[in-house]
Amino acid sequence: MKEKQETRLTEQSPGDELEMLIREATASVEADLALEDAGWVNLSAATGEVITASERITNVKLSRLYALKDPMGKQAIRLWTDYTFGSGITWQAEDEKVTKALEGFWGSKANQSIFSARGQRKSSDKLLIDGEVFFAIFLGANGAATIRHIDPLEITEIIANPEDKEDIRYYRREWSDAQAKPHTVIYRSFSNIKDEATLDQSGKSVTKTDDALIYHLTFNTITKRGNPLLLPALIWMKYNTRFLASRIAIMLALAKFAWRSKVKGGQATVDAIKAKTHEQDIAAGSHLVENLGSDTQPIKTETGAQGAYQDGRMIKLMFCAGVGWPEQYFGDLNTGNLATAKTVELPVAKMCQSYQAIWNDTYKDIDEIVLAHNKIPPEKWYVDRDFPAIAPHDYVTMAQSIQQIVQSIPELGFAPDVMQQALLSIGVNNPGEVLDALAKEAKGNPNTTLIKALKQLRESLNKKE
Repeated sequence: MKEKQETRLTEQSPGDELEMLIREATASVEADLALEDAGWVNLSAATGEVITASERITNVKLSRLYALKDPMGKQAIRLWTDYTFGSGITWQAEDEKVTKALEGFWGSKANQSIFSARGQRKSSDKLLIDGEVFFAIFLGANGAATIRHIDPLEITEIIANPEDKEDIRYYRREWSDAQAKPHTVIYRSFSNIKDEATLDQSGKSVTKTDDALIYHLTFNTITKRGNPLLLPALIWMKYNTRFLASRIAIMLALAKFAWRSKVKGGQATVDAIKAKTHEQDIAAGSHLVENLGSDTQPIKTETGAQGAYQDGRMIKLMFCAGVGWPEQYFGDLNTGNLATAKTVELPVAKMCQSYQAIWNDTYKDIDEIVLAHNKIPPEKWYVDRDFPAIAPHDYVTMAQSIQQIVQSIPELGFAPDVMQQALLSIGVNNPGEVLDALAKEAKGNPNTTLIKALKQLRESLNKKE
């Protein structure tokens, strides 16, 4: 049988052989790039999820791995979080009771793992890497509240009202402790504080078994479960690594032999010359003295670097499209200039603004849970939250604009929002404290407050210069 197969192969035309080689070379790539395992999606399935539970777990674990070990994956996560959160968000409330309740919540040492600048960044990284964040909120006595993260891989079922899929009632959590003892609990959704029972996927009626409230934030999805930011780019990071490894292998192979010597004589002559230079440390700039019996020339090798650069760039562009950042953010400044920067910065700014809006809604919802727990009327819940500027400002122009605006509308000189944004723009990390100090020193005198604020602006501008 083997001989017959070999005979058939030799009888193929050159065109057939080429087609076979191309098919074999692309088979593994096509398998990796396939969007579905079986090549089709079951349109009659009862669920809208196109990614199975086991696939989702695999995707999360791969995303965690690539976000830590792959340079481009790490950079993509870092860019999203850096541009969105910077040094952290600030907030200010008009009502004293609201301020007191939220200061107790945000300022609690027990909650710093979530609400400090480091905690805000960690929450963002978790959302981007895992595709979802589960906040567990524990409401205590006297209006106190504690907040924690729950690993998405431990949430095994999201239980909704059978009559309304958007009405999420409960979350089933399954995990093992340090002693490998299994645990299963049912948490209420933050929107089901009254613990209204419903049916799980097996048709069994469920109610809470733990007092925690769950706030679920998803990313990159239109269904119940989120998906990692890196999910569309995982395959391209894989092939970028393979491509670079192949290039390194080629370079190492080409560098293995640097010189070629031709000698007149037999093997003994060749061995004598090799003994003088082979595996010997020779100082740079040394002279090679030969007689007419040998001729040593450097080996000229064509690395194909220019073509390889373009090939690698095509792979990188697919990755960039997957994570939403232009290619100049990933180490190649040759692809960017002032004109392209202005063109691409608008989509980047819009992307980051949208991400900031998502987190603003999230913190608003969480704060309102705490304010309701403190029995504060909803009409007093307004809180002004400010994120750091996405792009740096022209500080001199900004200061001049503030002066001109205030000259035209003097009342704005005492507006907290205006001054807080101005202080944030020049890098003041605690604008609320600065404004409180100004208010205490010059309460009821807008002109004095404005003068002091502008003085601080000028001092900050001088430091920046």
